[in-house]
Amino acid sequence: KELGVETIQRQIDRTELYIADEIFMTGTAAHLTPVTEVDRRVVGSGRPGPITSRLSQLFFDCIRGKNEKYRHWCTPARVPVAQ
Repeated sequence: KELGVETIQRQIDRTELYIADEIFMTGTAAHLTPVTEVDRRVVGSGRPGPITSRLSQLFFDCIRGKNEKYRHWCTPARVPVAQ
């Protein structure tokens, strides 16, 4: 919603991936990862697309505390300094 991108949640057929303009995956360790190839077929231009790039920038700004609107999502990790 933040970026004005309409979203729906549904199952897709693998062949839909072959004709997608852009694809990304999300996950705890993967964060937001662009997918540029599926089954050796290039997705879109073969590079991260504009929506993926905008979402990625917003995501990383949020988790790094650089976006004031979402700073409350972040919890500082205090690490004791060795003496």
